[in-house]
Amino acid sequence: MGQFVRLAFSIALGAVGGAVFYYFNFPLAWMLGSMTITTIAALAGAPVTLHMPLRLSMTAVLGTLLGSAFTPQILQQLQHWSAGAVTVAVFVTVMTGLAVWFLVRIGGMNRVTAFFSGTPGGLGEMTLVGEQNGGDPRTIALVHAIRIFVVVLLLPLFLAGMADLDIPNTARVLAGRPAAAGSDLAILAACAVVGYILGQKLPLPGGQVFIPMMVSAAAYLAGFVDGRPPAELIAIAQVVIGSAIGARFVNLDLRATAKPIMLGVVSALGMLTMAAAFAYVMAPYLGLPMYALLLALSPGGLAEMSLIALALDVDTAFVATMHLVRILLIVTLAPTIFRLISRKTAEK
Repeated sequence: MGQFVRLAFSIALGAVGGAVFYYFNFPLAWMLGSMTITTIAALAGAPVTLHMPLRLSMTAVLGTLLGSAFTPQILQQLQHWSAGAVTVAVFVTVMTGLAVWFLVRIGGMNRVTAFFSGTPGGLGEMTLVGEQNGGDPRTIALVHAIRIFVVVLLLPLFLAGMADLDIPNTARVLAGRPAAAGSDLAILAACAVVGYILGQKLPLPGGQVFIPMMVSAAAYLAGFVDGRPPAELIAIAQVVIGSAIGARFVNLDLRATAKPIMLGVVSALGMLTMAAAFAYVMAPYLGLPMYALLLALSPGGLAEMSLIALALDVDTAFVATMHLVRILLIVTLAPTIFRLISRKTAEK
């Protein structure tokens, strides 16, 4: 089966899963439905595939959509963002330390693989840097993929269930807002194209989301665009990104990978529990909404968590920016911290 046919099958399958979840009024229906059905299909041996150029293109579209959250009123909230960034830095440090300890002491991983598996940075970046430092790239990639899957699956269900937060379908989230049309759509399309090109050329972690987001935000803040992104675009982004998560599990041997899968699930649950507790305690002191801080601290991917915030209409600009802060901190500091730890261990 050709690559194009496999890709079309994967997207169509994801759309079917999203439609089913939408019909039954699940939260984040299009992303959770596409992710769930493609994961099941991948584990069953179906010919699903992950097409990175398409995912990156859709990530640029997502970044452009996120730019709509940057309004002049956002400037009045910036004093809270610095405190949020410090909170993210402290929390990520504590969470990473506990996750690495768990993977080494309880999981029996070697230190290199455990360090880069337990550090909640980007999947691709941590796998690459971990392999360069002597870690097992398959295990690192698998633990990160499991973490993202668990967080993206459980967090919306937690908010809709235990936290009793009303999570409407995307179409209803945007129903009361004027949708972009005509010239607004043309400007947003230009922002996506420019952001995509710059995101490919500038070596910035998370740049595929952040740069289109900043280009779009500039257009909104300058008053060039007024309309909100169409709900259909958000639904399409959810299907593509959800399908891409599920496709990561293609050809996975469950028997051979049972241990890292379980370690990934347990560590993800632990990280999510810590994020909920930390957000509950710190949100009142920081003057931030509890759910916004929870989304900002949750160890999912930048694109996935930003999309959840956008669909829930929960301080999208803040959540996206805090996840960018997390990824920048981890990608820039994790290799240095690992070398320092390794040096001190060798000296002992």
